[in-house]
Amino acid sequence: MSRDPRTALGAWFRSSRRMLVAELSHGGWLNFGPFRWDAVDVPRAVRAGIGMVTPLAIGLATGHLEYGVFAALGAQPAGIVSFQGASRTRLSAVTLAALGMAVSTWIGGVAAWTSGWLLFPAVLVFSYLAGLLAVLGQRFGVVGLQWAIQLVIASAIPLAPGDALVRAGLVLAGGLWQGVLVIASWAVIRSGRERASLETGYRALARYAEDACRRPPESPAAATGSAPGAAATSVPPLTFDTAAIADPNPLLRAQERYRFLLLLEQAERIRVSLAAVARYGSQCELLEPVSRVLDGLADALDAARDHARRAAELEQMVAAIQLPAGAPWRWAGATLLGELRGAVRILRRLDERDVGPTPDPPPTGRRRWSIWRAKVRSAAENLTAAAGTETEAGRHALRLAVVAGIGEIIAQASGLPHGYWIVLTALIVLRPDYASTIFRGVQRAAGTVVGAGLGLATALLLHVGPGVLVAVVGVTMTVSYAVFAVNYLLFAVFLTDFVVTLLALLGQTAEQTVVARLIGTGIGAALALIGYLAWPSWEGESAQQKLARLFETQAQFCSLLLRAYVRPDPPDRGAIAAAARTARRARTDAEASADRLADEPPQPPLTARLAYGLTGIGRRLAHVSLTLNAALESTHPGRDRPAAQPPDHAVKAVDEFADGVDAAARVIAGSLRSLRPPADMPPLRELQSALYQEVTDDGQAAAHGAPPLGTADLDTVLVSVTDEYTDAFATAADVLRQRLGGEPPPPSNVAGS
Repeated sequence: MSRDPRTALGAWFRSSRRMLVAELSHGGWLNFGPFRWDAVDVPRAVRAGIGMVTPLAIGLATGHLEYGVFAALGAQPAGIVSFQGASRTRLSAVTLAALGMAVSTWIGGVAAWTSGWLLFPAVLVFSYLAGLLAVLGQRFGVVGLQWAIQLVIASAIPLAPGDALVRAGLVLAGGLWQGVLVIASWAVIRSGRERASLETGYRALARYAEDACRRPPESPAAATGSAPGAAATSVPPLTFDTAAIADPNPLLRAQERYRFLLLLEQAERIRVSLAAVARYGSQCELLEPVSRVLDGLADALDAARDHARRAAELEQMVAAIQLPAGAPWRWAGATLLGELRGAVRILRRLDERDVGPTPDPPPTGRRRWSIWRAKVRSAAENLTAAAGTETEAGRHALRLAVVAGIGEIIAQASGLPHGYWIVLTALIVLRPDYASTIFRGVQRAAGTVVGAGLGLATALLLHVGPGVLVAVVGVTMTVSYAVFAVNYLLFAVFLTDFVVTLLALLGQTAEQTVVARLIGTGIGAALALIGYLAWPSWEGESAQQKLARLFETQAQFCSLLLRAYVRPDPPDRGAIAAAARTARRARTDAEASADRLADEPPQPPLTARLAYGLTGIGRRLAHVSLTLNAALESTHPGRDRPAAQPPDHAVKAVDEFADGVDAAARVIAGSLRSLRPPADMPPLRELQSALYQEVTDDGQAAAHGAPPLGTADLDTVLVSVTDEYTDAFATAADVLRQRLGGEPPPPSNVAGS
């Protein structure tokens, strides 16, 4: 359902107007967003606060306070960047930010000294780069934004090239000082973040097992336990901070880092087995003791000591768990207990020092240089591909550059004091999506008003000397770092207080600073909102691709599992794990996209309701795939030992069904990308019925005189999951036909299995 661009643009403006009217009428514009108090990070906030206030203290002590302020203006944004990444990635982000801020500081100061209007092309270039770098990930997006912000801040004090070079060096020193403190934190906090991530993840798995036990069955089959039911259709949580474990503290022992990775891998296997057990309904005789074991693992990781004693206690708990004979889920339960025993064994060895297999050493020399060059080449290719107006990142980068450029024109033409705050606010407020732009604009404005009053009171009350003001600046900025991830409103309050107090140190009156900041914030926020409404990037455009990718990746994962399930050779665990990660990432992106759609004006036919329906089907596919993955682990327990050879006709039936799943996903994805009803869906039900006949005792397998595919329970699993795959893709096709205006398909002549 392609639309004329002029018609689409008119619809954008009309829907934006309706959204604004609705928000102003019902108070939606007062929505300050969620307050995530659990995101407060006091240790990092203190470290970043020390990094920011140290240059000020040195400048005050040496009688060169202005130099201390310049260095602090490099340390302050570097402190924000230091919240990105884990260990080495965090250090690299701070270093890259410091280097880029030094360059932009020199350019901003010299351009303002030469001619204020030279700032216009500089603002365009750095703003575009800031928007485009987000395509490399949030870490690089934050780094690029600090480059643009530092350019604008430097323009407030025009300097000749030599003096600007001194200031750039001070900014670089302030930023690198934050990097030094990051390295120092590795020695102070050893394995804390890695353990906290594992503890949180194992605790979440324990709560999932507990909830699955308490959840009432939703079908008679689930209640009796005779067949997989719908009692637990949710996907087990994945709450691990994998970045902390994949990029661990470099000062940790190699064996400790290696075992943390093993615990993460083991948790993923436990997650898969839990999903398989939960599909059979409320199996409390197994899930309750499993929950206690998982809690015990989390407690041991949190305690960071006495691992051998705790592991011995957990081994006894696992050994005491008995599986009921004849239960159809016994195979999944046995696999789950095996994975728990493996996690306990790894836990026991955390106390051992340099004993056991040695992980691969990190690359050095020429190999490290080759890896670095490959990463730079890949980043350059991604940036080149994202440039232009064909991609979401490219459109946002261009929009950000134009809005920031207009803000610079207004600042230069109006001659407002501290006019650079117009551009600063536009850079911070304008986001790639509608809801974040609205929230950030409201939060920035409200936080500035409150923070301006707080800063004015601070500067007027504390006339006891610059030393006290330096201390107040340190406390204020430390608090702002601590609440940065809680809510931007709170961050804006304390950031404004910091700015007013810092300028008071340089001799500028607080009253003038407050008024100028309020005016600049108001104009910049208005520019950002107008810029988004003038060229909106509704989530519906990218949601099509994300939802299509959801079904494609789930089908690829399913097809890979099905084919591996009927092969006697050990499966390619690496390929399966990679496919699982890709499918999980696509599902997370699609669910986030559905949430963003819900915050935007409706743009039929791809509405939030349709997106939520499709992501629900995606979660169902993910849960079924986890069950099949657990069954695959059960049929190949030795990992290197081949399983029994299934009959050729059964392998052919499974392969044909896997081909049908791939084809169905292509049809669904094509329908989403074109917004046209799906057509020519493959006959999945017929293929599933043929598979059913081949892998059951009373079907073709018996007629050919061949044994069944595997054990009776595992054959039932294969039939069950393929039936659910069939039903899920048929449901997705029906939903799309209804929402996109298609006719229902003719009834099938083949009965379902």
